[in-house]
Amino acid sequence: MKVLFINPSFKNLVQVPGPEAIPELASVAPPLGLLYVAAYAEKNTAHTIEVLDANLEGLTPEQIGEQVAQRKPDLAGITATTFSLMDVVLTAKAVQRARPETLVVLGGPHVFFFPDETMTLPEMDYLIMGEGERPFSQLLDVLSGNGDFAQVPGLVWRNKQGEVVKNPMAPYVEDLDSLPFPARHLVPIERYRSLMTHEAFLATIMSSRGCPYRCTFCNQRHMGGKFRARSVESVIAEMELCAKMGFREIMFYDDTFTINRKRVLEICDRLIERRLPVKWDIRARVNTLDEEVLDRLAAAGCVRLRIGVESGTPEILSVLNKGINLEAARRVFALAAARGFTTFAYFMIGNPTETREQIQRTVAFAKELRCDFVEFSPTHPCPGTELYRMALEQGVIPHDYWHDFALHPTPHFKVKLWVDVLPQEEILELLDWAFKSFYGRPSYMLRRLMKIRSWSEFHRQARAGLKLLLGSAKSN
Repeated sequence: MKVLFINPSFKNLVQVPGPEAIPELASVAPPLGLLYVAAYAEKNTAHTIEVLDANLEGLTPEQIGEQVAQRKPDLAGITATTFSLMDVVLTAKAVQRARPETLVVLGGPHVFFFPDETMTLPEMDYLIMGEGERPFSQLLDVLSGNGDFAQVPGLVWRNKQGEVVKNPMAPYVEDLDSLPFPARHLVPIERYRSLMTHEAFLATIMSSRGCPYRCTFCNQRHMGGKFRARSVESVIAEMELCAKMGFREIMFYDDTFTINRKRVLEICDRLIERRLPVKWDIRARVNTLDEEVLDRLAAAGCVRLRIGVESGTPEILSVLNKGINLEAARRVFALAAARGFTTFAYFMIGNPTETREQIQRTVAFAKELRCDFVEFSPTHPCPGTELYRMALEQGVIPHDYWHDFALHPTPHFKVKLWVDVLPQEEILELLDWAFKSFYGRPSYMLRRLMKIRSWSEFHRQARAGLKLLLGSAKSN
């Protein structure tokens, strides 16, 4: 069989009300999930595997259809988040129009949360719930005449009577070292970039899966609650391979890279020994960083920390079940600044019970941290989260509108914010003010200019900053 993995072109992403930032500049990253599934299939089956990154190429559905007609795949594999569902549906429709005999297989977080709803969409032939590497390759074998659909873990399919069958999911992969590295050779790796990096050419790596924390707003349940990590040797080997391929910056996509302190220190020690010519960044939590870890990260080439702080008030941190405190955040950001890290802090605005005064305290706290970049997001309960369950239970959101969207995806769908104490208009006004108050300070602009290391970095960030400062918050 010939398999074409397609990363859709994201032109109709679900919109969150808020400042219209810089999506065209922010990041164009490799479709890591698809590349993992492609690598496993390439290694463990005899099928022909190709990848079309329509998002990177900026392809329209019609152009995707032209690619399908030209390549003639027997099967198209697509991954979906709920936010990308509209583009996924348009991509699947394009596949069907161009080559009706091509089967469409869908995986990803959306399928995990909405399998029944997704199977009502006529464009979908099969779904795979959970981690897709092994089940997808098993499905290829069954479609080639070897095996039984009922034996493919996590497969959602229709039997001969047209009834939808959901197979039990496979256990999450415990030995992540058993999975091959992503199939980066199947995409034009030199074209991926990020606004935050010094170089435009970057790789992405996932060294672990799952998160043991229980923040009310997090929708990572599809990855399992248990933290699973690759070995130090495996992580170093992939970083060395990326360096040989020409990458000079690596972004770790782990939910929290620093959960296992001993493992982090060992990775750093190996990198210090090898002196790889790459910079890298991680996502971390305040309560997983200390002086020793930060010293070792800096010595090993880590240059950027992305840290979720979420609020500048203890009351809201408690509501979000964040499990950190403000004094620890102050200390970590001060330690990081002293060691030359670029820091990126995430905050949420318009949380349950949150007042205008508490939002103002959060923005003041963000300034106090002296971080390099911040992202203020309006709080919007996502499907599969405790926050969404609370919103439905308390009537903040009157009905399960994510379920409705999953059944009937439309291009102009927008998410609902958490609105209890403050009206949405005031939340959006405060969101605008938060961005402009943080990024519009002369002292901030001067600090940024002193840290920029190349003309291309200046150009990307200057365009982004101007668009952000001159823009205004979108409303539903």
